[in-house]
Amino acid sequence: MIEIGRIRADEIDAAMAILDSWNMAPRAADEKTPEVERSGLDPERTFVARLDGRVVGVASYIVHDAELAETASLAVDPSVRGEGLGARLQEARLDEMRALGMKRVRTETDRPETIDWYIRKFGYRRVGTNPKKHAFSLDDVDEWTVLELEL
Repeated sequence: MIEIGRIRADEIDAAMAILDSWNMAPRAADEKTPEVERSGLDPERTFVARLDGRVVGVASYIVHDAELAETASLAVDPSVRGEGLGARLQEARLDEMRALGMKRVRTETDRPETIDWYIRKFGYRRVGTNPKKHAFSLDDVDEWTVLELEL
């Protein structure tokens, strides 16, 4: 049985490994990428999916102000892809954002299938693009598609 819950300190490495498998792990700044967008996972804003106690998915979010949040770090272990875990993790973080009184959520992604998934499954709309600051996610795409959802 798969359980969705807040990440524990002892699960951060496993969550980072899943993100890294998709080239989506937050990184600290270095000489090559002095300006990173994120450098870690905030345990207060991160959920994991657990299968028999093993972390098989991760999703977090960032609060920008009293009304705007941004999704971050959604990834599922390839061994359980297609089981609906991404949607369950997305719902967990959306529920929490609503409970916090957020009015809208922004998502940036470069993967066409993920863009379509957010629009089809959750009702997001495209609002623009942002240039990438460093090689993150897909190396051959140089901008993020920006999506928004009214909560």
